[in-house]
Amino acid sequence: MITFKPLTTLAVLFFSFTFFAQENKTLPEQFEHLINSSNSYQEFKVVKKTNLETLKRSVIDSILVYQNALIQMQSEIESQKIETEILQTKLKETNQKLKNAIEKENGISFLGILLTKGVYNYLVWSIIILLALFLGLFVSRFVNNNKVTSALKLKLQETEDEFETHRQRAIEREQQLNRKLLDEINKSK
Repeated sequence: MITFKPLTTLAVLFFSFTFFAQENKTLPEQFEHLINSSNSYQEFKVVKKTNLETLKRSVIDSILVYQNALIQMQSEIESQKIETEILQTKLKETNQKLKNAIEKENGISFLGILLTKGVYNYLVWSIIILLALFLGLFVSRFVNNNKVTSALKLKLQETEDEFETHRQRAIEREQQLNRKLLDEINKSK
């Protein structure tokens, strides 16, 4: 976030000449006053030490104000850089969270794997169709095996009936043979 503190500091600097200068004069005005109030000797200017000291203090004060303002601006710039880095980090984290949320919104977790909705639908319908095919296969095999079993039961019943009939005939023949044998034994006695 950009603040207006540097602009305020610059404004204070521009007007600092009037606050720190002697008699509310700016530095250029003080230099002009020093030159005008000094005496001339040949091609040199003779300046009073007190005026020179006053100008020196004003210049030093102005330099200190500039240095302090510069230090303040540098610290504000550093704090803004840190704040910018923090905001960029938060922006990256937010973008990553947004990306994850969009992936979760557009996907479905299936067996611990995040799938898109299209892939999930394809997978589910494939499983349903595969299960339906297996069900059809098993039903057809069951029906076929049931027919075979029914036919075998019918043949078994027929065979048992034939066997029962054959057994009955065999018993009857044996009985007839036993009677004949008894009759022959009785005749022979």
